[in-house]
This record gives sequence, C-alpha cells and structure tokens, in this order.
Amino acid sequence: MEIHELVVGPLKTNCYIVTSDMNHAVIIDPGFDAEKIAAKIRELGAKPKFMLLTHGHFDHIGAVNALKKTFPEMKSVILAEDEDICLDPSLINAEIGVVTKPDMLFADGDIVKLDDLDFKFMATPGHTKGCACIIVEDKIFTGDTLFSRGYGRTDLYGGSTRDMKMSLKKIGAIEGDYEIYPAHGPHSTLKTEKYANPYLRKAMGLGI
Repeated sequence: MEIHELVVGPLKTNCYIVTSDMNHAVIIDPGFDAEKIAAKIRELGAKPKFMLLTHGHFDHIGAVNALKKTFPEMKSVILAEDEDICLDPSLINAEIGVVTKPDMLFADGDIVKLDDLDFKFMATPGHTKGCACIIVEDKIFTGDTLFSRGYGRTDLYGGSTRDMKMSLKKIGAIEGDYEIYPAHGPHSTLKTEKYANPYLRKAMGLGI
C-alpha cells in the first residue's frame, strides 16, 4: 500500500490517493482540482476504483462529478446519513454548491475491498451526521473529525457537540497506534493525539 497526498482547493483539503500492490486505487476526499487529481492518477499509472468520502461537505466532494466523467468505472462511497447534503448543499449554506449523487451508501462498519486492502468506515458523527473515519491497516483517515491537536467544527447543519464528544471517545478507545491522516493540516499518530490533543483527552475522560 502506498499513500499519495495532494492539497486541493481554497480550504487546503488533504486529498489522498491510496494504491494497492496491484496499483488499483481509491481516492479519499476529492474536494477540488479534479484535473490535478486525475493527473496524479495518470502519473502513477493507477486504476482508480472508488472515491471514499469522509463526509458530504463541498470541500470533500467537489471534484467527484468531474472525476466520474474522467474515470467512469469509479464508484463514490459515503455514509447514508450524509446523502442529504450531497444532494442539497444549501442545507449547510455553502457558498460553493456541489450536488452529487453517491453511488454507494454505507453504514458504520461497512468495508470497501481493494485487492488485499480493507477500507473500513467507522461512523464518527459530530461534524456532520454522516461523518466517518476510514481505517485501513494501521492508518486512519479522520476527515474533519480529528485533526492534529484539534477536531472539526460542530456548528453547521447536522453537527452536534454531543455527537462529536462521543465520536472522539470512540476514536480514543481504539487500541494500538495508528497513523492519522486528517482532511486538513498535518499528519499525526493516535498515540500522539491521546497524549497531546486536549479535546481527545477530555472526551476520553483524561482531563486536559
């Protein structure tokens, strides 16, 4: 497995291209700059199979439609609870409206298989109703749920401070160490965040 990162769009969204040993690929959070993402896919010589969406905000799905036209075999995947904001971005009063219909609606625990890789969707509501972290091997793509030393905002449509606290607690309960790949900002590790992220520590009942 190899992970390739592109920073796309005005909100500097981290878009990840993950390739298998057979050079098949998933694209995680293709928020903007479809041609930039497609160019990287071509550079890698990869065959993209899925677009995995951590949630339905425009800066995470903005390039989906264009990439579907370029790579029509790809399927977009999101938790079912965020289908509404994919279809109606006015719900979040987005300045940039992006309407897309997901190809596959998942539930907590569902898995996308890419050759020998299993991408597991873990529901982590709080930023939106259908926010998810995506776990593969010892990596967690945390979207806008968990950042390095921070967490996602909860004041938009579908957001909930209570749900976010429970989601952070759920992440904190994961045993072992994982590399953390958030949708914005630098990478981290789960071990580091359990020690240094005050919001995660508070949700885990460890204080600040």
